[in-house]
Amino acid sequence: MSQVNNSRISNIDLAPQGHLAIDWARRHSPLVDGFLRERLNDGALAGRRVAVVVHLEAKTAFLATVLADAGAEVVVAGSNPHSTRDEIAAALVDRGIQVHSTRGSGYEAWEKDLLSIADTGPEFIIDDGAELTIRMASQRPDLFSELRGITEQTTTGVSRLVELAKRDRLPCPALAANDAACKHLFDNKYGTGQSTIQAILNLTNMLMAGKKVGILGYGWVGRGIAAHVRALGGTAFIVEVDPVKGLEAFMDGHQVGDLDMVLPEADFVITATGGRRALSRKDFGGMKRGVILANAGHHDLEIDVEALADEATDFRVVREGIDEYQLAGDHSVLVLASGALVNIAGGLGHPIEIMDLSFAVQGVGCHELARGAVAEGVHVIDPAIDSEIAKAKLAFHGISLEQKQSHQEDTIDDLLGPEG
Repeated sequence: MSQVNNSRISNIDLAPQGHLAIDWARRHSPLVDGFLRERLNDGALAGRRVAVVVHLEAKTAFLATVLADAGAEVVVAGSNPHSTRDEIAAALVDRGIQVHSTRGSGYEAWEKDLLSIADTGPEFIIDDGAELTIRMASQRPDLFSELRGITEQTTTGVSRLVELAKRDRLPCPALAANDAACKHLFDNKYGTGQSTIQAILNLTNMLMAGKKVGILGYGWVGRGIAAHVRALGGTAFIVEVDPVKGLEAFMDGHQVGDLDMVLPEADFVITATGGRRALSRKDFGGMKRGVILANAGHHDLEIDVEALADEATDFRVVREGIDEYQLAGDHSVLVLASGALVNIAGGLGHPIEIMDLSFAVQGVGCHELARGAVAEGVHVIDPAIDSEIAKAKLAFHGISLEQKQSHQEDTIDDLLGPEG
């Protein structure tokens, strides 16, 4: 364990590897490196303390460095104890940014790291799952009351912010970055879809073609996963509690049913609900022998691994990232990445180009908060800014759009005719 510049990281000697990874992320992040940098040039963040609590890997680190280059006092922690990359944490500390995060140190150490970040007294939080926000609200209320703004990356986190606001416990404006079109239409669908399936196939070295894949939840994440399953020749079986989403999955051409129908058939089961215990004790015995479980939702508790371990008669690690639980009757269930988020704990996370969009939204959101442009409550980023981000991304790819002409407008005057 290294204690450098008030930071708590694993090993500062890993910094050179981290710098290379961050530079690779920079090369493929034109929005963060260009559009966002330019927007931050007005000095709105200079001298302001910003806490970045997102999965701590290269793409997140690059965002942190851009904020620091704009004059912000940046402090960083990981939003999940399984997803931190120690070489990335070391590189940030080597750059002079305070970091409290180590990979695989467990939940108790992670909780302490989050509180260490809270104790620095941030003015703004770039959060994931409202992990820092909730802890400050419950354990550091005095510091929480001094916050000036929060931007939130996930569906789960936005729900938590809305609940805080309903209880009149949100002390500052908050932006639901997740609800921006440039975030959820791309990050949740294409990012999680690709990175989840990529991680599953890399961990197992198995073929997707011909497989039956149970997907619990058909929000944007579930949609993306199902699309990637189909693209690789698998069949998606959707489990939903919302009739409209269930009907949407059916109309999209997927199989739809309840757990009793899906679990006995599925070769893989992927949770994408954003809730807890989507797969619980009662479900494991009814699964196909040798089924492989993966979590793509927010909580590590989407798969009740503790209950599975309690039911198991034997346990072994069959391959790095794959745990096998032997159940009664010569039945086994395999769990990827210990039930943590498979795409980040068992892979490299979302593609860089996708996070370039998401972090442009988060960074611009933080800037809007810093310049006092957001009212109290939970809000979506200004649609005009959303459009600017999309336009900048298109421009990087050399794409220009058609302009609507005045004679193409459909006005009420055309329908009513001249007055009188």
